[in-house]
Amino acid sequence: MKKFALAIVIAVIAAAPASALTKKKVKRTASAAPAATSIQDNNQNSANFAKDSLPIFLPSWSMPAYMAVSGRKN
Repeated sequence: MKKFALAIVIAVIAAAPASALTKKKVKRTASAAPAATSIQDNNQNSANFAKDSLPIFLPSWSMPAYMAVSGRKN
């Protein structure tokens, strides 16, 4: 009985890769477009963060020139 059970387990393990090859692949065309949009949004958010954090690293004497160039009032 043990040999029979062992033979069944070995047959199932051997058949697993063969059954994986016969499965049809699922096309994922709908999910590819939102991923690209998400990456673009992340890049835009990173650019906005870098641009908005620039006054923190500028010396105080350059702030009037930065405000004039960027068009900010305060």
